[in-house]
Amino acid sequence: FSMYDARNSVIYWWPSTVANATGGQIVDPRSGEILKGEVNMFHNIMDLQKSWYFIQVGPLDERAQSLPMPDSLMGRLVEYVVTHEIGHSIGFPHNMKASSQYPADSIRSTSFLERMGGSHVATLMDYSRFNYAAQPEDDIPLEYLIPKVGPYDDFAVNWGYAEIPGARTPDDELETLDAWARQQDEFPWLRFSTPDAAGSDAGNLTEAVGDADAVKSTTYGMRNLQRVMDMMLDVTETPGQSYAELENMYGQAVGQWGRYMGHVAAIVGSAETQERYGTGPRFTPTSPERQREAMQYLGQTAFHVPTIFLDEQILRRIEPAGVVARFRTQQSRVINNLLSQARLERLIEFEALDGNGAYSIADLMSDLRTGVWGELTDPRVTIDTYRRNVQRAFLDAVDNRLNPTEEELSRPNNPAPAPWASDIRAVLRAELQDLDTAAQTAMDQAGDDMTRIHLRDIRTEIERILGTE
Repeated sequence: FSMYDARNSVIYWWPSTVANATGGQIVDPRSGEILKGEVNMFHNIMDLQKSWYFIQVGPLDERAQSLPMPDSLMGRLVEYVVTHEIGHSIGFPHNMKASSQYPADSIRSTSFLERMGGSHVATLMDYSRFNYAAQPEDDIPLEYLIPKVGPYDDFAVNWGYAEIPGARTPDDELETLDAWARQQDEFPWLRFSTPDAAGSDAGNLTEAVGDADAVKSTTYGMRNLQRVMDMMLDVTETPGQSYAELENMYGQAVGQWGRYMGHVAAIVGSAETQERYGTGPRFTPTSPERQREAMQYLGQTAFHVPTIFLDEQILRRIEPAGVVARFRTQQSRVINNLLSQARLERLIEFEALDGNGAYSIADLMSDLRTGVWGELTDPRVTIDTYRRNVQRAFLDAVDNRLNPTEEELSRPNNPAPAPWASDIRAVLRAELQDLDTAAQTAMDQAGDDMTRIHLRDIRTEIERILGTE
């Protein structure tokens, strides 16, 4: 047979350095019938899977604590990706909302996982990866660490492919199909990504586990990441071999930390969403309490570099320099995420509709002041390299909001919003003016020369951004 014959569905294995996989189909344009499904597995997907598994759940599985991982484990990881891509080949889109439909503590329970088919996420069509919320003391069976076909998948197959007796045309099926879809009102694990959410749903995330409560699941994930860092050198160092694997795994760990912080940042200015189709509100602003909790967590965790990543035994094996730049990049992403135009506009609108009870843009600025600039109130101010980077990243993000370029303002189809068109300009200008006053006071109390130089530079940057220099 020919692999390219439209009558043959095929899983292709490509000898490629690409670390990816895809699924697709050939469709009869007259009827929508899928004639051929195909899955493309690029060989280096296994390298990515190995890294994910080690970084997320390595402390829970002894098989992942030595490299290379055994074929029995790697085969299961390949199976997981093939099954996801087969979902695409039979017409399923991604459903990134599924990972937020199980409580964060429930996916640490073997009995709960058994009831839900042995998987910590309701569908394989999410990018949920491995159960990093599980802890060693939970004794979760190893097969439950990897996503499996879940209740949403069973529902979606039935919705898409089951025969409906008596239906002679597609229109005849609508009433039954809509009734099936309404099961999500009772069973949240049957919910799917809400159209028009446009990045506003903090439960509709990639690479997340247990993001019904991202602060809690991230706390659990960080405990496992601590364990990973403790064993990383032992697992990756082999006499006679280069440190390429150590460098890869260290970079993966830093990237995982950044993703965790992004999951928490997504809570701010977010809405809880559910598709309704004429049966009620689809968007409910996330409670102010959850948003404040998220900002408190970020203030304690995202804006300070965890000491687990500053192990000289690791760093001096992989690079002469680089850790400062690695965390500058990750922390800049978090701050730019929090200060994105869309997020700030949502906060303004939520306050306009909900009144004084909403978490407002002013609240965000106050929490960022505490998290990013807390040293300015210390009796003898000292600001280390990593914190200086965070503070500069804050100013860069504010500058981007207040001073978009002419090219950005005139960009076709996607122009940058004019800074004078909302409360954003007023709030950010006021914040910079207050910071300038605080930095001036702190300069007189600086505990070392670099802190004093940094604060002088901060004041100069604020003048430039505000156009007052």
